[in-house]
Amino acid sequence: MIKITFEVSEDFIRENANPKLAIEKMKAAEGNKAMKVMCDLISFSQMENMIDKGKTEFIVTPDKLNEKSMQLWEIEIAEICLLGVFSESDKKEEGKPE
Repeated sequence: MIKITFEVSEDFIRENANPKLAIEKMKAAEGNKAMKVMCDLISFSQMENMIDKGKTEFIVTPDKLNEKSMQLWEIEIAEICLLGVFSESDKKEEGKPE
């Protein structure tokens, strides 16, 4: 078993769950990117609701997902693994400007 841990600030979630920000992003979006903005808004809003209920940790494993959710897992897991690899290879050197 390996673990890939993502840490996201509550402020980041709340900012991206803001419908006003989504409207601004949709106005600036081209093509089908407006639909992506709406999907993102829904995702962040759902997480914001869970945060408001006191939930701050989300452990995702295939055994917790139903068949429909597993479809998203199968789409996203390769990119998640790649981010795990990048987080190791892209480590910033201390004192080095970004």
